Amino acid sequence: MESHCGVGAKPRKVRSIGMNTSENKSAGESDPPLWATVNHDDRALFDQQLKSFVPPNAFDAHAHLWRVADLGAPPPALTAAGPREVSREIYDQRLSQWMPDRQPTGGLFFPFPTRTLDIDAANAFLAEQLKTDPNSRGLMIAAPSQDPAEVEQQIVQNGFVGFKVYHLFASRTDSFDARNEEFIPEWVWEIAHQRRLAIMLHLVLPLALAEPANQAYVRSRCEQYPGAKLILAHAARSFCGHHATDGVSALRGLDNVFFDTSAVCEAEAFEAVLKTFGPTRLFFGADFCISEMRTRCVNLGDGFLWLNEVRPDFSRSRFAKPTLLGLESLLALKQACRNQHLTDSDVEEVFCHAARRLLDIPLNFGPANRHPPDVQAVYREAKKIIPGGTQLLSKRPEMFAPGQWPAYYREARGCEIIDIEGRHFIDFSLGGILACILGYADPDVNAAVIRRVNLGSMSTLQTSDELELAKLLLEIHPWAHNARCTRAGGETMAVAVRIARAFTGRDKIALCGYHGWHDWYLAANLPDAESGEKADQLIGHLLPGLAPRGVPAGLAGSVLTFRYNRLEELDAIIAKHGPELAAVVMEPTRQTDPAPGFLEGVRERCDALGSPLIFDEISIGWRLCLGGAHRKFGVTPDLAVFAKALGNGFPIGAVIGMRETMQAAQESFISSTFWTEGVGPAAALACVRKQKSLDIPAHLARIGSLTIEGWQELGRKHNLPVKTPGRPEMAQLAFEHPEATALLTLMTARMLKRGFLAGGAFNATLAHQPRHVAAYLAELDEVFAELAEAIQKGDIASRIGGPVKHTGFARLT
Repeated sequence: MESHCGVGAKPRKVRSIGMNTSENKSAGESDPPLWATVNHDDRALFDQQLKSFVPPNAFDAHAHLWRVADLGAPPPALTAAGPREVSREIYDQRLSQWMPDRQPTGGLFFPFPTRTLDIDAANAFLAEQLKTDPNSRGLMIAAPSQDPAEVEQQIVQNGFVGFKVYHLFASRTDSFDARNEEFIPEWVWEIAHQRRLAIMLHLVLPLALAEPANQAYVRSRCEQYPGAKLILAHAARSFCGHHATDGVSALRGLDNVFFDTSAVCEAEAFEAVLKTFGPTRLFFGADFCISEMRTRCVNLGDGFLWLNEVRPDFSRSRFAKPTLLGLESLLALKQACRNQHLTDSDVEEVFCHAARRLLDIPLNFGPANRHPPDVQAVYREAKKIIPGGTQLLSKRPEMFAPGQWPAYYREARGCEIIDIEGRHFIDFSLGGILACILGYADPDVNAAVIRRVNLGSMSTLQTSDELELAKLLLEIHPWAHNARCTRAGGETMAVAVRIARAFTGRDKIALCGYHGWHDWYLAANLPDAESGEKADQLIGHLLPGLAPRGVPAGLAGSVLTFRYNRLEELDAIIAKHGPELAAVVMEPTRQTDPAPGFLEGVRERCDALGSPLIFDEISIGWRLCLGGAHRKFGVTPDLAVFAKALGNGFPIGAVIGMRETMQAAQESFISSTFWTEGVGPAAALACVRKQKSLDIPAHLARIGSLTIEGWQELGRKHNLPVKTPGRPEMAQLAFEHPEATALLTLMTARMLKRGFLAGGAFNATLAHQPRHVAAYLAELDEVFAELAEAIQKGDIASRIGGPVKHTGFARLT
């Protein structure tokens, strides 16, 4: 609260701060006690509106303990109104009155800051209060006047988990105008970074986090000191709710910033945090003893007002029943959680688990709490009822580290993923299988999707977004005249092949690369119709061992393959089947650039045959150039196919092409109900517009190059046989070693323990920043050291702790 540390206020007498709940004054009196007596209306409010919302075993991430003697003279009125010593016992007594059966079972405590505080004595009192409380932790007061060496010694001796910094310790009269540098010495950040401690910051300046100076300070320090854990008190001091709306989004992408709910009474502030960072970054905080006042803070223009400052006469209102600030804040939090559609387990993150995880406190589960699921047990259950375990081969845990890789996530933002156990990972693996070029949960794409969902995503009609998307794609690709939309990559390729066959009246396809799971593609692996010999024509086209079981035998010989940059192999197909070719289907590139004249040669041959050239841009999809790789290489197809990155994680696909070819779509039945839903086009419009406004390929190349260079350097350092084939935008890591697969599995298993999803491929996104690469390589340095040792000792597989990863399609048992 803004005025709770004021100096010179006259102390007020309080009659009871313990379990006595008798009413000595009515709620409507003009001069109520600062520590309000909990009355029947307060308890009824909690029982009727909040008890079912607040889970048991809550953790309070913002509460004060103090001795009045340590505060200096005169003490703030609020502290003088209570007992001489405010202990853990007093805290428990008070919160049990207005949170009956839901009072916190642990908390993050710190002294009450004043200008004249005896800091050493206050910190010592806090340490004494917490030394027998294994469920709580303490933050010591830190100020510029302290000696950093002595502070670090106190951290060690007293087990403090971080620092509480406060503007009152700035050397100016009006500290609300103080810059953060004036009261947060740099050594606080340095110690917090080195020891991975928390810093709780009460922002000042008039607009709090909406102030550009505060945004710049928080971002710069969090990036410079990634080991520090910054907790922005009072939801970044968002007593005016729209200060959070304007400011929180500016911190998007920071991995080490958190927020508490203390004393904030506007749901808008909590919603801003939940939208941007999710429930694992927002901690319940009661702000004891501020919580004991009958007041609330309200938005007022571009600021806020505490009702106790104007002393309204509530007795004149028929409906106003002022309650405790702690209850007002809980009501706002409940509304925010409801507006953001949080589940009970999400709410438990806010109240019970998130802060405990941050502070390395064992999670406290009572009989009424939901235990986070065991991700490996859930996947074992899935394999019993879902053939193949997952819906996508590339997401099978067996492709990474069987028995260790987490199959399921609960949240994904930027490049961070939180699994269903609540573990946080930075994704240095497949990036949503290339589907999220902007990073997970991009705010602009999500906003467009949420708007469409709220307005209705499906009806008897379709949205005009599909027309706008078609026009946008054709604007980027002037060579194309028509477009059709689908919802997934594999089916979009099937549509393109159908169009080509309808256009030419021919059946055979010459192809190069990977193009999905449909019959037309897997027919390449059918046994030869005449000899009966088994075929694996798709080996070397990304995935080996794609069995064509279930594909009609009559399709044998309909698909003929050639390898990338092998024009002579295409010529051999043409020599035998040229007049039968309905199309040449290929990826314009994946990991290798086209040899001079290769794509041009394919184009010339298609022209000569009258066979459409279809470029599958689904995987490389816009990573090299806005609109696709073919624009970078200057070769125009007859049809181009997009999916994955087109919608940044939302289902959308598109075929664009020249009018003559595309009009054949009207001669063949190509139709699907869910190609008319509204989410996909809304997402694609937002995604493509954002890609037009930014040079995303350059960013991906930079991040990928930093990663590849790091792999190579660490390989040399540890004498590991590292290979880095491919391009930065789709980086690949391999080992030239007989047990290469086991080495990758061991690397993945060890990086999981260090908070990274990592394997033999890394697909960068817009959300990845150089600091993520640096953190990843720092952890990989130690892992590579172990890999080198394992090679030397010959015990690679025995170190993994589970089976070696799979390398292709295989039946699961």
